[in-house]
Amino acid sequence: MYKKMKLFHPDQIIVEQSVKNSSYTKKLLSKFNAVEISVVSELRDTKKILKKAGGKPVLLITNYKGNIIKKCPGSKGVLCCNYYVANLINGCPFKCSYCILQDYLNCGSIMLCANIDSFFDELKSVIRQNYILRLGTGELADSLAFEPMINLNEEILPRLKNYPNIILELKTKSANIESVLKYGSPNQVVVGWSLNPQEIIDSDEINTASLEKRLTAAKIMVQNGYKVTFHFDPIILIDSWETKYAKVIDKLKQIIPPEKIAWLSLGGLRFSPSLKRIIQNNRPYSKILSTGEFVMCNDSKFRYFRPIRIKMYKTMIEKIFQWNDQIPVYLCMETNQVWKEVFGYLPSEKNTLSYVYSPYPRNQDKSEVSL
Repeated sequence: MYKKMKLFHPDQIIVEQSVKNSSYTKKLLSKFNAVEISVVSELRDTKKILKKAGGKPVLLITNYKGNIIKKCPGSKGVLCCNYYVANLINGCPFKCSYCILQDYLNCGSIMLCANIDSFFDELKSVIRQNYILRLGTGELADSLAFEPMINLNEEILPRLKNYPNIILELKTKSANIESVLKYGSPNQVVVGWSLNPQEIIDSDEINTASLEKRLTAAKIMVQNGYKVTFHFDPIILIDSWETKYAKVIDKLKQIIPPEKIAWLSLGGLRFSPSLKRIIQNNRPYSKILSTGEFVMCNDSKFRYFRPIRIKMYKTMIEKIFQWNDQIPVYLCMETNQVWKEVFGYLPSEKNTLSYVYSPYPRNQDKSEVSL
């Protein structure tokens, strides 16, 4: 039986002194009258704070000191898609067995950047230096999982109109789209859903929205004029995987017009040695580590053996292109060699992928690549 998605609720809130009186912090704190709130001069040792909390959920509200916006770190030897990430939230309430955040974040708590102005100051700086096209908030968190609680979109989305070259992607396994519809613009914002067969959602994506709820939310976004994105990542080679993933694509075909898909990515299951140990220790029920033959790759991550990945991608792409061969489909964290063997070309050689892999100049007519 599918378990209903759970929302995060902190037992304790710790606020950094420098953002205590910010308007955003005040809005947040007004929602938690019955929660213990502490103010500290500086959040230096978060690991010590979380250890003292004894595993109870903690919300850390911080004046983030480092670069909030960074280029997606990618991985050694793989082809990257010019994606930028904004680390405004750290942590996730969902319990996906394969999630890399388990390796270096405490998933029972979250850290929230409250110095929103710093984010927009950085945005100005990065735009001057790079021809940014796509920016996402989902590297260290699910972009919308906390949204009913933190209302980050209320702070971010209305101000995006001042940065017309930015397309913001909000990646999620939730169905929390209300704030996007209220504050977003169809010309600048897309919501991206991770998709897997319901069998995998039930066994390895605990607390997330069901496949049906994700697709229903995507349909609503499209009905309101938005484009959407989808990520079959990670693809996990469970028994009869070809049939099960084909059924997901068929469901997609029934409700989403292909021209409303901004892009679609494919990525095979991959994990570091340390994440493998975490999965084995914490998720003994999970069968994902026994779904195929894994090999260590140049970036020190285990992946399915290359011929298996190539067959996997070709199977998925054939099904997608039978539907519509103009959908921009790309591979996440894959090598030039795999790209060539799967597609017969590199992304820079394909018009449908040009605006994903080749950021446009600021003086280019945005109508050529707009959502």
